[in-house]
Amino acid sequence: MSTNREIRQALMAASKKKDHEAFLALRVDDDLEYRWSMHARPITSKEKLRKFLRNYEGIFDQQDWMITHCVEQSDLMLCEGVETLYDRANQKLIRNPFMQAVEFRGGKVAKMRDYYDGSVVTAPGRKPAAGG
Repeated sequence: MSTNREIRQALMAASKKKDHEAFLALRVDDDLEYRWSMHARPITSKEKLRKFLRNYEGIFDQQDWMITHCVEQSDLMLCEGVETLYDRANQKLIRNPFMQAVEFRGGKVAKMRDYYDGSVVTAPGRKPAAGG
């Protein structure tokens, strides 16, 4: 198993335990760039990511996070999967298929981008897209 895959597995394990400090301590670069939505500004530091994780957890209870396919080329990893979320505001369970691109630099996560159907999972304070 590659070092990058080991890092990814450790991040997922910390996330599943809802251990934000362990998640942030696990080789997340200090100048991280995380795009959780293509419609939002990127998160650009560990402190902003910490705040995002706390806010996200207040809205969604991530009950499962599973990778179904993952490929690597050098320091780029593309992973496809499904997360199961409980939407606290709407009191419903959501199966959210996603794609995530993760870039590593010097053995740390430097950039992450999430791609998912915004009509299934909406940002806090946003209404679902028409038909969703």
